[in-house]
Amino acid sequence: MKHYLAFDIGGTQIKYGIVSEEGKVVTSFQADTEAHKGGQSVVEKVIRLGNELMQAYSIEGIGISTLGLVDADNGVVLGGCENIPHYAGIQLKQLVSGALDVPVEVENDVNCVGLAESWIGAGNNVNNFIALTIGTGVGGAIIINGELYRGRGFSAGEWGYMIVEGKAFEHVASITGLCQLAAHYKGENVQSGKEVFDLYDQGDEKIKLAVQLFFKHLAIGISNLIYIFNPEKVIIGGGVTARGEVFVQELNVEIEKYLLPDFQKQTDIVLASSSNHAGMIGGVHHFINKQALQEKTQRNV
Repeated sequence: MKHYLAFDIGGTQIKYGIVSEEGKVVTSFQADTEAHKGGQSVVEKVIRLGNELMQAYSIEGIGISTLGLVDADNGVVLGGCENIPHYAGIQLKQLVSGALDVPVEVENDVNCVGLAESWIGAGNNVNNFIALTIGTGVGGAIIINGELYRGRGFSAGEWGYMIVEGKAFEHVASITGLCQLAAHYKGENVQSGKEVFDLYDQGDEKIKLAVQLFFKHLAIGISNLIYIFNPEKVIIGGGVTARGEVFVQELNVEIEKYLLPDFQKQTDIVLASSSNHAGMIGGVHHFINKQALQEKTQRNV
């Protein structure tokens, strides 16, 4: 059984561990990103953590999932990562591979969620689906004919920026947006999505207004994506999915208001199933795919 070292670099935490060639997480850890220290510091931490795990495990290579726009061909962070100063432009693949002397591949974090779901999750054996992550922002990944679609500049699926009722989708349909709506209607700060939904389930009338508006914006955005892509599935991940199937039922009720019946019958709304390790799993899947492609190319030369 082959094993791989995996990293999932986020703005707050770095998740890392060992993933098998079958997509099973053998062991996992997490460390503070310490984003304020800047991009170079993040890279140095990844190298240090990687070196420690490589003392205990024999690995075939390293798959890295990271926030930001990523040139997946060359493993370079292009941008979209403002909360880590000087991270844009970092040659992540080259730096980590050079320091640890093993092959490395790098991919955007939400694309890695899509890859993980395609490999061992709700998108397994599904040719066409889109994935959304709903957390502090809204991210996306697109799988067409079983392949990840990245777009011309590696930024396909950035639908957090699309406009819904005059505002950016991620401003009104993320957990951050939900908490802001709750604070507006409640007149006091609400700290988390869980707190919002707890109050909602308790029948808080003011919070109910915030949640209804959140679902409206989310349903409009997803309906538009269904009209555009006509996917077999919309797979939703992120912190909001802790609500489980109740969340899907509530969302479907709202989507029915904006999606024509014929379209409703064609697309299933489901929860992501690769859980908190999706970035790590998807990063390794990307690594395996890239290595297989390189080997095939070399054989044909």
